[in-house]
Amino acid sequence: MKAGTAILEAFYQAAGQFVQNDELARLLKVPPTRVNAEIADLEKLGYTIESHPHFGYRLLDTPDRLTADDIKPQLKTRIIGSEILVFDETASTNDVVEHLAKSGAREGLVVFAESQTKGRGRHGRAWASPRGKGLWFSVLLRPAVPPAAASRITVAASVAVARAIRQACRVDARIKWPNDVVLNGRKVAGILTELRAEADEILLAILGIGIDVNCAREDFPPEIAKMATSLQIETGHEQDRVALAARVLAALDDCYRAALADFEAIADEWAELGTTLGRQIVVTMARRRIEGFAHALDGDGALLVRKDDGQIERVLGGDLVVER
Repeated sequence: MKAGTAILEAFYQAAGQFVQNDELARLLKVPPTRVNAEIADLEKLGYTIESHPHFGYRLLDTPDRLTADDIKPQLKTRIIGSEILVFDETASTNDVVEHLAKSGAREGLVVFAESQTKGRGRHGRAWASPRGKGLWFSVLLRPAVPPAAASRITVAASVAVARAIRQACRVDARIKWPNDVVLNGRKVAGILTELRAEADEILLAILGIGIDVNCAREDFPPEIAKMATSLQIETGHEQDRVALAARVLAALDDCYRAALADFEAIADEWAELGTTLGRQIVVTMARRRIEGFAHALDGDGALLVRKDDGQIERVLGGDLVVER
């Protein structure tokens, strides 16, 4: 472990309290006089660190940029975040993960980008990814479930993102089926699950997530400005992207493992946070249009719609409108 990474981990574990100079020296296995130089290197990178002659050092603030060294020490996950990579710019983080998966990358790999030139949502739609304003990332998963149950992954991810946003920002984040997290009716996060599967086996799943964190109104393209929002807009102040990233990954790890072991519990939380169940809806899928009552999720994560003739239709995706 690099010296800077070890110091940051000690600071995060101290949770805002001072860490003694001698303790850092023991941790780094260097003379106490060397700690000053390592602290100075961190300050050059933009970290604000308070020094006290008796109490040692404590971390006051971090630079507004994503680094694996900042995110990793805040995680205590079993799967998600086994490896974290951060790129300044990519075409699409999903594409990067797919390339690394072909090279044998482990499940739980997370790839962040400060900006994407070809970020995408469902149906190939473009996703705006302004530099340094959000969390744009993808996760490599290798779930031991049949392809028919792949919707569990998206359900688990939507619960995780909504849960993390609610905890971190104290806002009423809700889930709109099939893959959006909304605040006050406006989209703040989107989820895209891409599969590589054979007839009865998922070879890998790539979970792409975009969260509008510190975007201003003018950061959204005109065609989506009325439908989109950000955490900064909704709360009135800038959010700590690194802390939110760690919280989202921790929630993803918890929800993903739960969805594979006990999907009913995740489905129940999804129902509590959802805006869809119990409503009269219209789902459009290519040339098909389904109207009916959003009844429940089934065991594989599909939406069950009770149509006007009483028949139940199982719906895996589409564009949804809630009828008022």
